[in-house]
Amino acid sequence: MNDIHLRLSDNKSNAPPVTHPPIGRLLVDRGKIAPNDLTHALNLQRRIDAPLGDIMISEGLINKKDVLSALAAQARAEGADLELEPPAMEMANRLPASLCLRYGVVPWREDARALYVATSSPTGFTQLLEACGPQERQLFPVIVDDAQIQAHQSRLYGSELAQGAASRVPVEESCRSWAGRGRHRLIWAAAAFCLLAASLVFAPSWSITVLALWAIITLLMTSTLKAAALFIYLRGGQSAHAPPVDFKPFRMPRVSVLVPLLKEKEIAGQLIARLSQLTYPKSLLNVVLILEEGDTLTRETIKRTELPDWMSVIEVPEAGGLTTKPRALNYALDFCKGSIIGVWDAEDWPEADQIEKVVTRFNTAPDNVVCLQGILDYYNSRSSWLARCFTIEYAMWWRVVMPGIARLGLVVPLGSTIII
Repeated sequence: MNDIHLRLSDNKSNAPPVTHPPIGRLLVDRGKIAPNDLTHALNLQRRIDAPLGDIMISEGLINKKDVLSALAAQARAEGADLELEPPAMEMANRLPASLCLRYGVVPWREDARALYVATSSPTGFTQLLEACGPQERQLFPVIVDDAQIQAHQSRLYGSELAQGAASRVPVEESCRSWAGRGRHRLIWAAAAFCLLAASLVFAPSWSITVLALWAIITLLMTSTLKAAALFIYLRGGQSAHAPPVDFKPFRMPRVSVLVPLLKEKEIAGQLIARLSQLTYPKSLLNVVLILEEGDTLTRETIKRTELPDWMSVIEVPEAGGLTTKPRALNYALDFCKGSIIGVWDAEDWPEADQIEKVVTRFNTAPDNVVCLQGILDYYNSRSSWLARCFTIEYAMWWRVVMPGIARLGLVVPLGSTIII
């Protein structure tokens, strides 16, 4: 980890920043980690874009408590437990939610001379100071577990963030209400329904004939599209996006995956077991389980399961009565830490190396590629005849039609499993 420069005195001071020893050196001096283990972690850091402390924790070289203690010593700050001493609700007025989410902090407490800010990253706190600029009151860091910071960010700013999540999409492009262009759509829909009803009453034979012709035309158009997609797919081969021959190694980025859950009774343990098989470095993996605030069933299910450090739980506050999956995803998006963000459903079973494939594809893809669609299959295809039929349909759609549509340069419809 690089040396950090942290200003703990008056923000208006022009004094040069104080240089602190790297966290690795502190841990070795304290006897918390062996020099050869530190060398191993530093070698890993050259290939993965993660803090050194997270790498050592994910590799089982040290526990999180020792890392937090070293970070506090590095920043010349105190530690705290926000579960024992939570910040008061009025502390939300001391810092805006956008800054807290961007730099991973939460205002903890204040006195006459300073505002104490909980952080798990001294570097992030330094960036916060630079973003705030000169302040009437000094800002001091308090080193706290990242999971506690996230929980209290949601507690302090949950209502504000929930309102923003529900209204993030412009009204004219959203179906959350009939406002905006919704009234015109309603008028047109009512007029079309009345016209159809009148035609069926006064000219039933002609109406049925027109509807039958329309059904035939749309069926022919769909069949033509599928045939064209099949032809292009077979002509282009099955490996249209293979990595180039001169592929160069790159530093692996952090990846966040959103998993929305609703009234799940037994899925939590199975989900964790499946996701634990992923081979992507856990120090770079941020899996966010999304719950609705009133979903006590899923909350109790998760409480009975021990979550790994790379998994976190976000509860979406009830605000305005809107409890949709897009709103939940929008809310959790603010807490994501990865430069690549994906969405999985609770029943998904990703391949062990799926994240590596996604990261590699983004690294080799053109700059205009911003979203990847995963191929879906049934993992219980042999359980019944109906499951076999669904498996055949999925294989045809995801492995033939969709790649063919992409090669034709048409708009690709997105399904549930996507990475952006």
